[in-house]
Amino acid sequence: MMVSLCASFACNAQDASAAKEFTFKEIFATRKGDAREYILLGSGWLRSIQSGSPSQFILGWLAAHPAASVKPISRMYLRHGSEDLVYIWVEDGEMSLNVDLVRAGIFPGGVMADMVDNYNGLTELLKDPRLASVKEQIEKERAEEPQDKPQRLISEDEYKRFGQRIAAAENQARDEKIGIWSDAMKEERESEGFR
Repeated sequence: MMVSLCASFACNAQDASAAKEFTFKEIFATRKGDAREYILLGSGWLRSIQSGSPSQFILGWLAAHPAASVKPISRMYLRHGSEDLVYIWVEDGEMSLNVDLVRAGIFPGGVMADMVDNYNGLTELLKDPRLASVKEQIEKERAEEPQDKPQRLISEDEYKRFGQRIAAAENQARDEKIGIWSDAMKEERESEGFR
């Protein structure tokens, strides 16, 4: 199965698709003739603190990087396998749209954790005995829809190196007090649990 996924999702960096093949709308992207939905955030896409206009930043970045490519990182099915959601990195050489979104303070670095990390994090959280009834329900849903389990499409080492870049970008945004890390967003940021 992983072989077919790699073929389908271009697992190797040299096989990444040109970003100009995609239509970006906010943090989502689509490609003509491709039923998958692509997303620039690995988590927090339903609701996450943000600053400014992500759409404007994304479109500006893409215009400034016409040679950028889209690299699938992880994927998961939604709605009982009927929709395929793919977390992507958009890169132009050493430059990364994902990293720059964090460096500009538009999003916190945590939204770049992929679907596999979020799945594993929920699994860990559910070990808390106080969540026994929730755990039972989630385990039942997972057993009924095993194809919905997310899969990472790159190596662990590559994913960890990217995480280090994201952490450095967030530290820079915090130090410079830009975007969500600005004094103007302090109250909202703290209400969302960010210090």
